[in-house]
Amino acid sequence: MTKRLPTRQRRLALAVAAGLITPLAAASTAKAGFGWEWETGSPYYEDDAWYDVSEWFDGNDYNPTDEAIGRWDNETYDRDEALTSSDSDNDIDWTNKDHGYYADTDSSDTWFYDYYDHGYSDYGDSNNDGNYEYTSNYYDYDNDGVYDAFASYTDTDGDGIYDNATYISFSNSAEQNDTQKTAQQKADQQNASAKSQSFTGKITRAKKVKTPATTNVVVELQNQSEGKSMIADLGPADQLDRMPQLNDTLTVKGSPFKAGDTSVLLSRSIEHNGQQMQVERSGREYTGTIESTKTVDVRGQQRQLAKIKTDDGKKMLVDLGRKQDLDTNITEGSQVTINGPAVQVKDRVMLLATKVTLDGDTIEISRMAQK
Repeated sequence: MTKRLPTRQRRLALAVAAGLITPLAAASTAKAGFGWEWETGSPYYEDDAWYDVSEWFDGNDYNPTDEAIGRWDNETYDRDEALTSSDSDNDIDWTNKDHGYYADTDSSDTWFYDYYDHGYSDYGDSNNDGNYEYTSNYYDYDNDGVYDAFASYTDTDGDGIYDNATYISFSNSAEQNDTQKTAQQKADQQNASAKSQSFTGKITRAKKVKTPATTNVVVELQNQSEGKSMIADLGPADQLDRMPQLNDTLTVKGSPFKAGDTSVLLSRSIEHNGQQMQVERSGREYTGTIESTKTVDVRGQQRQLAKIKTDDGKKMLVDLGRKQDLDTNITEGSQVTINGPAVQVKDRVMLLATKVTLDGDTIEISRMAQK
């Protein structure tokens, strides 16, 4: 059973409310695309509050190599893994490039990259009408695998066009001026349309493509009647019942993304032979045991944090969102599966949970900007 937290259809992106995403460090106001002004955020945690959190998480036996986020030996270079791991068999250095080809790739297979990073995004469509109330994009300044910034776009009047934007830096913006400006320039390029895009066509080419977190299936679709083509990312290969076949007709709905010079439709849903499936893009996934929890007052809101010991024996700090929204009993000893993006808060890497599964129940946690 999936429980969706209640959301309002119209959201203003003038400030970020506690319990969803609250800014971690103030961002300077700058002119955004489409004539927007980026709104200035307020600190997520005051220094004293964050000190208490770090002290609680670290304890007396703290060892950075015991942290769980993003470390496993998967025969590839993983940006998250590179934070503390000395794994020597990596073959993709994500710190230097976010897309490319392997050295031995045949020229006939270069219609799309062998690996690319589409980042992490969150969308809100509470009434399933194909118009997003908001889009939240995360940005990694230094390509180390954890997100340093967040941009939110909202359609406040329901006309299908984003008309407000908020840009927030998770890290110390004063120390990262140049990289923050680069990320903000990318945020400026967000398509103004709040409508999901749809494309129907036959598969003419398909390949498996490595991303930092998963191996995805990417296809080229041709719509001969309209004389159009589209490259679409169908999501993680292990989510698909079978590898798509040439000449299969698919209808893909999702959001556009620019990888290098190539436009890609990041699918949110796929329809084939009358069957529709939703594409899961909820970030990293970890399973483990709740060791302890801590409720923190963040700007007048009670936020639930958890210290989790993963099945691999590592530990992880997780932000579970507003305590009032967690109607399931998350207590010490609970077995949970957590999904979400990893972000850098001061000197700590933490997971912002977007989905929590406990005893067969799943709570989806919206992370969006609102006034």
